[in-house]
Amino acid sequence: MPAMYTDYGYMEEGKLGRPYDLRLMMGLRRFLSPYKKWIGLSLLFVLMMTVLDLSIPYLTKEAIDRYILVSAREVYLSQKGSSEEEELIERYRCFFIPTKEKGRFFLSPEVARKMDRREMSRLQKAGLLTEKRYTPFHPSDEKDLSLISKYPSFFEKGGQHWFIPFDRVKEMEKEDRILLRRKDIQGVLHLVLLMLGILAFHFGLNFFQVYAMEIAGQRMMHDLRMGLFSHLQTLPTAFFEKNPVGRLVTRLTNDIQNVHEMFTSVLVYLFKDLILLLGIIFLLLYLHLELAIISFIVLPFIFFTTFIFSHRARDAFREIRFKIAQMNAFLQENFSGIQVVQLFRQEGHQVRRFQKINEDHCQANLRQISIYAFFVPLVEVLNSGAIGLLIWYGGGKVIQEAISLGVLVAFLSYLRMFFQPIRDLSEKYNVMQSAIASLERIFGHLEAEGREKTFPSTGEVRIKGRIDFQGVSFAYDERERVLHEVSFSIKEGEIVAIVGLTGAGKTSLFLLLERFYDPQEGSIFIDGIDLRQWDPRTLRSQIGFVMQDPFLFSGNITENIRLGNGGDVERVKEVARMVRADLFIRRLPRGYDTLVGEGGERLSAGERQLLALARALYQDPRILLLDEATSHVDPETEHWIQEGLKVLFKNRTVLVVAHRLTTIHHADRIIVLHKGRVREMGTHRELIQKKGLYFRLYQLQFSHSIKH
Repeated sequence: MPAMYTDYGYMEEGKLGRPYDLRLMMGLRRFLSPYKKWIGLSLLFVLMMTVLDLSIPYLTKEAIDRYILVSAREVYLSQKGSSEEEELIERYRCFFIPTKEKGRFFLSPEVARKMDRREMSRLQKAGLLTEKRYTPFHPSDEKDLSLISKYPSFFEKGGQHWFIPFDRVKEMEKEDRILLRRKDIQGVLHLVLLMLGILAFHFGLNFFQVYAMEIAGQRMMHDLRMGLFSHLQTLPTAFFEKNPVGRLVTRLTNDIQNVHEMFTSVLVYLFKDLILLLGIIFLLLYLHLELAIISFIVLPFIFFTTFIFSHRARDAFREIRFKIAQMNAFLQENFSGIQVVQLFRQEGHQVRRFQKINEDHCQANLRQISIYAFFVPLVEVLNSGAIGLLIWYGGGKVIQEAISLGVLVAFLSYLRMFFQPIRDLSEKYNVMQSAIASLERIFGHLEAEGREKTFPSTGEVRIKGRIDFQGVSFAYDERERVLHEVSFSIKEGEIVAIVGLTGAGKTSLFLLLERFYDPQEGSIFIDGIDLRQWDPRTLRSQIGFVMQDPFLFSGNITENIRLGNGGDVERVKEVARMVRADLFIRRLPRGYDTLVGEGGERLSAGERQLLALARALYQDPRILLLDEATSHVDPETEHWIQEGLKVLFKNRTVLVVAHRLTTIHHADRIIVLHKGRVREMGTHRELIQKKGLYFRLYQLQFSHSIKH
């Protein structure tokens, strides 16, 4: 029984693709076009393989009719026949082989095969063709002639040929019977060798067909994955906030694998199945029209059954997708919050919830199995019914000598071949549905709007460092704005601290400066040029951004500081010393070659912040954004970092977000944000004297040491 459900690992709730979507196939075509030669070669091999498949039953028919069941017929022509007899005699007189007996002739098997079976029946009904059968014998050497000499009473000469009755053949010795049928045995052997050659050739074609198709499929999958990955790299941050990481990883792995499976295992074989079915229909009609029509009686039932199955299978497949999506969501939530589950003793409750979801999933699978358990045996019943009908009707025709036994055997073989693609339909249908759903999701991302505008390379442009916010308002969604008409200017080389309560919009300012988002209102200028006019690549190469929770890649320390940029290792060590990261790096067993693990899991939060700070300084930015860049380091290390940063801050524009207000006394200016608005601006001393919001924040942290 074919696999009921085929999808590589990840299932999602959502729209289920139609199994035949030409729009998506046309979208896939641009990834297949570079490999059309390989695809064409593969399809050519498939066509040749199909022709070879169709040839085997036909050669079997030829073996039966030409060499195995070979018989000559005895013909008697009456002295005074009717007009009908005279007409038949005149029509076939040239085919008759005369004997010594007047009015008695032989009809050779070669001629009988070429004659219309209906005319043969007329000859028999007219009494001209007897039931007695003879084995023809064509002696070609002395050994053959010795057989005639050994059994002179058995053989009768007709023209240049010899004939022996069937009942006399049984009386001959075994070796003599083999000698009698030697040429027929050789003919069968030649056909068997031809079939073996066809099978060997078929094997070779199949190898090269799979190889050619896999080359096209693997390269297509490679290009599709690269195209999708490259496109995703250009999408704004908002896109990644709406799409979980697991979903995007699935697009690049499982979904593309589904498309590859459809391309290499379904589409090509659908083409083969179509050619095979058309070839079988043509051969059946060619071999015997009436028998072909009888064989096609079951076709309406097959089409109706397949139509019903496709709709039922689609509904069952959709339900399973929905249940697996529910299960995935529950498992992700449960394991992510396992500490909360255990803390509040909810293990039993979670098990009961999962049991319900798991049971629903099981029932959905059982419903799908019931559909397949009905469809697959039904196809077998229709197949057996068609074969039974063919044996009943065709067997009668063979008995009546209206058709040969070889034709009936060929019909039975072709009919079995005809039903094979229908048996495979269930498995191919699910693969197609899964792949089309994957294609919809892939092209949904490829067609995603919001791609960052790119600019032609104009060489290196150095940012000076002046920043202007003019009436900037921003919201991550339309419901609630996080910044309201923010305006301020920062001079080149100025150090500015941004403070405020949690949610005031401090980090949002940095995200706007890096152009991860664009404001809904207002404009941001760097060196007097609107931020939207800057090439994001140029912009980000000269703006260093150190986040509160930095991300490290799974490599060594040197690779994480350089981050793909070339440069001397000494430069890496230099920036590490500047931020005091070398203090812990030197203690590591492999120093700068130490692997940090995925996400820097082998390092503490403070150590990750130090490496992120070194990484930002490594690219020598003109503007440096520090978002709680030292929040996870101890006070002593933070003191040393602050001392080192004083040197680094020279000739750079620096924006610092810090909750520990003691770390920003050195700032040239402090901007106080509250609920997305600029509430205060000035130096530390000015804001303390003003006794406004900044003063209250400062007082909350250091009320025990404030001196007026």
